[in-house]
Amino acid sequence: MITILIGKVLRASGVQYHVYSGGQHYICTVRGKLRKGLATTTNLLSVGDDVYITPVSAEQAVIVMAAIAPDFKKSRLDRYCEASLRGKVKPVICINKIDLADEEFIRREMQIYEKLGNPVLYTSARTRQGIDNLVDILRGNVSVLVGSSGVGKSSLINAVQPDLALKTNALRENFLKGRHTTTSAELVTLDIGGMVLDTPGLREFALWQDGSSDAQDVMLSFPEIERLSHYCRFRNCTHQHEPGCAVKQAVERGEIDPARYRNLIKLRGGH
Repeated sequence: MITILIGKVLRASGVQYHVYSGGQHYICTVRGKLRKGLATTTNLLSVGDDVYITPVSAEQAVIVMAAIAPDFKKSRLDRYCEASLRGKVKPVICINKIDLADEEFIRREMQIYEKLGNPVLYTSARTRQGIDNLVDILRGNVSVLVGSSGVGKSSLINAVQPDLALKTNALRENFLKGRHTTTSAELVTLDIGGMVLDTPGLREFALWQDGSSDAQDVMLSFPEIERLSHYCRFRNCTHQHEPGCAVKQAVERGEIDPARYRNLIKLRGGH
């Protein structure tokens, strides 16, 4: 349910407007349709104007991965999820270009993430599969779309709202390497309510290591392993060489996905 409030413009700063409503200050932008319709107007709003505003709620990272090579890597997905959780941003997994892959296989690979409570979308900007689900995820939220170059982030935003006309490009067929089509981050408002930040594609992505986070931080996106770690013989168990490691025992019994275990060890700087 979308909430609409009445507020007063306190200050105008570029494309942003500071609005006071119900005892709170909001930083707002004008919806795309209004900006387009008043393109010849220098100042769309003036200080003191009464306006209707639609507050957006949660911040979330929509992690977009292509369902085809070379992008479909769960190790990269784990890094994105970990970075999101460290920043206290909810991760949403979006597997795009699903029409070009074996959907059954992709869904099997994503079962572990769904079991852990991560929303997983299966989309195709070309066939519009899953676009309605993406609309539901974006509506009323502040979202950032992240992922490698060429996975179709801008195409997905265009599928949600075609008049945004963001640049798109496909993966190079010869080398299956994405080309950068978005060259700068851009925050845009959606007619459905909410805002989305379209970001440049990344070739590589690694977690920042500055010594401020201990090994426990890495466990944020591995809750199934974190739960078992409490049963290890040693409190500071690295889950690599120690005897009585409940995590390694669970891996051997098939209770923990070996790929997830390897990703955890790698993120913690192990081998």
